Amino acid sequence: MISRMSEASFLGECREDSPCQHLCFDLHDGTFECACKDGFTLSVNGYSCIENSKLRDRNASLWLENGTSSEDFFNSDDKDSLPSFHTLNDESRSYTLKDGVEINFETLDKDFKTRTHNRVLSYEYLHENSASRSLNSFNVPKTVSHNDVFQPMNTIAVSTPSVHQVFHTCLELQCENGGHCVFEETSKRTVRCKCPLGFSGIFCEQAVEAKYPRFREDSYIALPILRDAHKSMQVTLEFRPEANDGLIAYSGEKPDLRGDFISIALNKGFIEFRFDCGMGEGVLISDQPVVLRSWNTLTIYRDRWDAWMQLNSGTQVQGRSKGLFSRITFRLNLYLGGSPNQTLVADRIQVQTNFRGCLRHLAINRHVYDFRIHSRGDALEGSDIDECSADVCSQVTCLNGGQCVAASPDYGVCLCPLGFIGDKCESAMKLIVPLFNGSSYLQYPGLGNTVLSFIELQIIFKPYRPNGVLFYNGYKMDGTGDFISLNLINGYLEFRFDLGTGAAVIRSEEPLAVGVWHSVFISRTGRDGILEVDDQPKVEGISPGAFTQLSLPLNMYVGGVHDARDVARKASITESFTGCIQKVVINGKTVKLVDDALAGINVANCLHSCVEEPCKNGGHCEPKMAYYSCHCHLGYAGNNCEKEVTEMIAEPMFTGGSYLHYFDENIVKRIRGNKLDIRLKFRSFGPNGLLLWSGKKEMSAAADYLSLGLKEGYLHFQYNLGSGEVIIVYNSTRVDDGKWHTVRATRIEQEGTLVVDGGILISGASPGILNQLNVNNGLYLGGMESIASLSMNKYHSGLVGCLANVTLSTNYHIRLITHATTGINIQACL
Repeated sequence: MISRMSEASFLGECREDSPCQHLCFDLHDGTFECACKDGFTLSVNGYSCIENSKLRDRNASLWLENGTSSEDFFNSDDKDSLPSFHTLNDESRSYTLKDGVEINFETLDKDFKTRTHNRVLSYEYLHENSASRSLNSFNVPKTVSHNDVFQPMNTIAVSTPSVHQVFHTCLELQCENGGHCVFEETSKRTVRCKCPLGFSGIFCEQAVEAKYPRFREDSYIALPILRDAHKSMQVTLEFRPEANDGLIAYSGEKPDLRGDFISIALNKGFIEFRFDCGMGEGVLISDQPVVLRSWNTLTIYRDRWDAWMQLNSGTQVQGRSKGLFSRITFRLNLYLGGSPNQTLVADRIQVQTNFRGCLRHLAINRHVYDFRIHSRGDALEGSDIDECSADVCSQVTCLNGGQCVAASPDYGVCLCPLGFIGDKCESAMKLIVPLFNGSSYLQYPGLGNTVLSFIELQIIFKPYRPNGVLFYNGYKMDGTGDFISLNLINGYLEFRFDLGTGAAVIRSEEPLAVGVWHSVFISRTGRDGILEVDDQPKVEGISPGAFTQLSLPLNMYVGGVHDARDVARKASITESFTGCIQKVVINGKTVKLVDDALAGINVANCLHSCVEEPCKNGGHCEPKMAYYSCHCHLGYAGNNCEKEVTEMIAEPMFTGGSYLHYFDENIVKRIRGNKLDIRLKFRSFGPNGLLLWSGKKEMSAAADYLSLGLKEGYLHFQYNLGSGEVIIVYNSTRVDDGKWHTVRATRIEQEGTLVVDGGILISGASPGILNQLNVNNGLYLGGMESIASLSMNKYHSGLVGCLANVTLSTNYHIRLITHATTGINIQACL
């Protein structure tokens, strides 16, 4: 059976983006209406569907105004036995509104198939009349569920009066999540659930995050006692009132506000600021009334017994409290939106009702308050608080997995997943050099316990604004605990970290220019930190206390954070980064900004040459500040890999960023095991560079590996068989002179030898008892990708020079080009 209880009709026709949750039906008059599948009932909003069992399972009677229960309603087979909604008789089955608009209702048949016809109301019609009439003035109840996130721009869902969940005694009502049953304010004949801060709904069943709190007749939020405000205080408040009277905020010394206190209230449309330092109150009244249902900005400054106040762009008014006392003692919490006991404070503040409306900003003495409950915000407790931005996404459709969020209490924006951009996430794109727009971020697995004592971090970035977080990883989401951050503040770059006993703050000596590329390098060893930015002087700092380890179990963020209210307060992060980030390196390992990300929001491409994909024939473009370089596959060369290499290469040349990689079993089996014999010829034009490497795909300090390379002009033969490494250095002759040199390196179990140019033999042995080399990542010659991380920082570049005549086990000659599985940036030796 299809449920179409009492629907609203919508202008337009059924499409993929229609609001209907289940089914959609076109009507003959250019409108459409929604219906639900079997087992569901159409919500009073006309487009979402409610599972019948969820309504039954609450074990509370679902009352109609004539007393019919939910069981009778759902099980009735006789249309005549169904009550008329709102006990309307046949003569009163229509409402006539102002301006001649009429809404008609019809009874339902036994299969709920008879449509209830509504006059379709255009959005424009309601908008034009919104100044003098709200939805409630139509006498049509409006119920919007937590999942109602779509409302067509050209219609408004006006539903026929449907099932009213009315409860007459608290025995019928089961409040959840700490809510409790109270009598309705407007009618003492019915009861409802009064919900604690963080929950809403008929049964307090819906979690609500009060980012922009909405207050009604008996709502309030309690914030901590004001500190350092006894002598002077500056208050900035942004609010949207829905009534001309109401208590907005107050605090003081005693619960009834006798003695010292402050209060901000609406009285007949004007703002009143009252304050008493102990000898008589001063009262400031705004020079103009507030604008109802619009955002108003109030600024108050008090210095001892003097105070100044300005509402919106009005004239600043001034006042003074009585007597000579100049300080205010605060022992009460700061209450917003009302009081838990309004009658107790009404005489003192001269207002009888609580505030009705929304708040979006409150700052006192530079502290911006977070209205969420204290585990993640500033609020200690509260009651009957809804979210003012709950409906802002109802007119926003995000595509391709985008998610609409409230950018303010008034409008929603689409947060696009990685790979999509646009106002509605409608455009697909290949992400190459990430661009962050101030609401973006990239999210990665946290560093955990991998940087307990030490971390090195390099970031190459180009800022477009002087503020924004580049990097953050933390321990808790309640504003406390360990963290590490890199943040732009007024153009200066700040490196902060907290090991649990206070934050180290290390700041660049000079501000950074916007619109140009910068390189920053930070390191931390224990409590000591270092910050190096471009060519600026190195800055050092130390964290207070005795703790020396950094634990970071939460996700790591680049270019922004998911919610600035969840980060450590001592990080001083207020906004996300605006600009480009092309490279992030952590402890020698380059982060793959796109491939390694767990998630990302609103990330586009920076204006950079690599975005144009200049490298031909499958070459990889690597950004290098404002420039780029191409890494060419075997068989291609040139600045943009545009040249095909046709000649046979017997002696390949390496550039420091080149390598050849082999997975051939005939090669790998002669590297691993308990013995090794390598002979090769090379020439080097630089003092440092990796000649040969074989190790594991995931390297660690105890992982097996074998390497041959140059350090400061001398040849090093190193290996670790699992119980410790040995380093055999041939220090009798330098080999970075650009001439050809021959090398022979051998190993039998733990014993190793090294000979250069037929000279003396140098030997050594690895410690411990293990004698087999166990590797799984093939053989690299001349270098490798991610060289610093794969070599555990033993090498930072490959060979700049040539290789030839590589022989394994005395008789297996490697064909350097044809045997290679892959190769990058290989040309013939000069």
